[in-house]
Amino acid sequence: MILLATVMVFTACGPNYLFEEEKDIQTEGWLYRDTLDFRFNITDTSALYNLSVAFTYADTFPNQNVYIKFYTKFPDGKRLSKPLSFDLFDPEGKPAGKCSGGTCSTNIPIQQNAFFEKAGEYVITLEQFGRKEALPGIKAIGFMVEKTEKKK
Repeated sequence: MILLATVMVFTACGPNYLFEEEKDIQTEGWLYRDTLDFRFNITDTSALYNLSVAFTYADTFPNQNVYIKFYTKFPDGKRLSKPLSFDLFDPEGKPAGKCSGGTCSTNIPIQQNAFFEKAGEYVITLEQFGRKEALPGIKAIGFMVEKTEKKK
């Protein structure tokens, strides 16, 4: 009974993810041609959401940050893009996330209290656009949509 109560407390306090998906990256690295699509449906347009990207990467990743083209496709077919930069290491070379056994992971917020004007399917596409064709050391990338208790 105590174990069940403990599990309920820890799971109840976690994020309320409407959508969460992680995609593995090939061993040679994240290539230009390897775009990552994340598809999710929004039904509650009155709610506010937190959007974030998660990175799993080697502690030997050669760059401080990673540059990504972030595309959003809306239910009406409209598509917008925005370049983003994510720091995986601080200026002194310390990883941004938690590391164990040569692998680090970090969850980076993109937008807090975002809202979706239209119900339907959204597609987030991530495309790397670093200086080189391959980004070795990027092992997986995830995208999360967390529904908050707030309304717009």
